[in-house]
Amino acid sequence: QAAEKLKIDRTPEFAREKERVNEALVVRTWQDQLVHAVPTPSLDEAQQFVTQNPDLYSARKRFSVQGVRFNAPNDPTLAAALKPLNTLDEVRALLTERKIAFANTAGEVDAFATDPRLVDQLLKLKPGAVFVMPQGGAVLVGTITGVRVDPVANDLALKHATAYLRQRRVQESVNRRFGSVVQAGLKTVKYAKGYEPPKKPAVTPKPAAPAQPAPGKPG
Repeated sequence: QAAEKLKIDRTPEFAREKERVNEALVVRTWQDQLVHAVPTPSLDEAQQFVTQNPDLYSARKRFSVQGVRFNAPNDPTLAAALKPLNTLDEVRALLTERKIAFANTAGEVDAFATDPRLVDQLLKLKPGAVFVMPQGGAVLVGTITGVRVDPVANDLALKHATAYLRQRRVQESVNRRFGSVVQAGLKTVKYAKGYEPPKKPAVTPKPAAPAQPAPGKPG
């Protein structure tokens, strides 16, 4: 009531904040609608995923890992600098050179609790090779020192697979819809003279060259 007496709701600041909240609510409601529109995977689909990914379920892998962990720095060049390194000593030297604090660590990566795409990369690593794994606001650079098998019961595997498949489909749906909205919006943008984006040059199609293997280590 005091705010109403002061006519706070009539100020430009209040109007801008109200508009911002309304826009956020519209976007969130739209996202919720997209999520609810994605059907839950069928039992057959979940079972097929379980069967196709034994390293997550029937032959679930637990990777013993040694490595270094550090807070993700605001350094866009670090990822490229880490890529050619082959040992943890080289990683430690690079972090020390760049004055990035790190801690030596040892632990386990459970395939059942890890993105299947990352599990696939870990399985393809050469013995002793290092890998980079984001962990929230931190980064783990490690090497695998051992692997053990710890099977998951099929009923639990099916629940996990169902949740994973639905989450993946939801993300794909949201990305697809929001991507189309952004592209449509860009078509209506008018640029000031001299600030127009460069036009794409016309390209004459050429026969595709034979594929060459990518250089560097896997993963």
